[in-house]
Amino acid sequence: MKNRMLNKMLLLSAAVALFTGCEKSTDSFSLMSASSSFKQNVAYVQRPVDILWVIDNSGSMDTSQQRLAANFQSFINRFSTLGYDFRMGVITTDAYLGYHYNSNNRSRLKDRGVDIRGTPDNCVDDLAVISGVRVMDKNTPNLSQVFVKNAMQGVCGSGDERAFSSFEHALSNPLNNDFRRPGAFLSIIIVSDEDDFSHYDWQNGDNSLTFNENYSQQFPISRFTNFLDTLTDSTAGGIRNYNVSTISVLDAACRSTLSTDGFQRKISTRYMALADATGGTKGSLCADFGLTLQMISDKIMELSTVFKLDREPHPSTIQVIVDGVTVPNSATNGWTYDAANWSISFHGNAVPNSGSDVRIYFDPKSVKL
Repeated sequence: MKNRMLNKMLLLSAAVALFTGCEKSTDSFSLMSASSSFKQNVAYVQRPVDILWVIDNSGSMDTSQQRLAANFQSFINRFSTLGYDFRMGVITTDAYLGYHYNSNNRSRLKDRGVDIRGTPDNCVDDLAVISGVRVMDKNTPNLSQVFVKNAMQGVCGSGDERAFSSFEHALSNPLNNDFRRPGAFLSIIIVSDEDDFSHYDWQNGDNSLTFNENYSQQFPISRFTNFLDTLTDSTAGGIRNYNVSTISVLDAACRSTLSTDGFQRKISTRYMALADATGGTKGSLCADFGLTLQMISDKIMELSTVFKLDREPHPSTIQVIVDGVTVPNSATNGWTYDAANWSISFHGNAVPNSGSDVRIYFDPKSVKL
């Protein structure tokens, strides 16, 4: 009996020592459900969005500019409804007037294509169409009217459309420092009935307006994706902080339809390639402008509403709750998970309002030390 009692006492002492040793350890491990709560000052604040419109101001663009202006409300409606913090500026495709392209006349730095302006193309001699507002935002009085005045850039610009170089120079130009905000999602929207002809002619001192779509020294698409990656810090974490969309001539049928007025259009091969490379939207000048603009705005909201998780989740355990309501896993009106970036994106009607309480719960695959 005494031996049995002694053995029990020894076992109990060992267990207490083991428990005590565990209590003294500074390591902690957890495989319990984790949550990522996106709350700031009680309410979630939507990510800012900077929107740069690049509008072709060549001779054939009058009707397209008018259709853009007439349907602008379809673009801005949800930004206003959801309380987005946005900025907008307008430039043209006349990058040949930029200082990189006209080294003998640097006084033209403030001219078309490189400066975000609250005035239309220089060929429009009508003070009534000058808004005076360079950078528009949600607090701009009579926003739609101001945008219309800025968007109607006139049709006296060059037929040498260099939309890519135009946004490159505009976003690099110190005159435009009041437009771009660190951390904001950047969306570039190109409206043109031609294609991009950004090329190296400035290196040879050639400032002529001639161009050729097969020009051997045309800038590659990668030049502009690399520029935008660096500008928006899109290399870290694998999440792109920008996109480029286009409303242009997508096929031969649209080209033929538009070219009945005596102007010859071109299929926007390079615009479409840049949109594909950056997750942008491709809209046709021959389609319903209202629907196209709504599609572009919806895509901007989706890409600007991306939440990075702090650990890799088991996808089947993810639960998303916005303002106390469970949001479905849906690419239409819900959320989707990107395994490559450990991120959640919202879509359609599920994009949260500014001020929403967004909570994401999941079971992690790895321990959190």
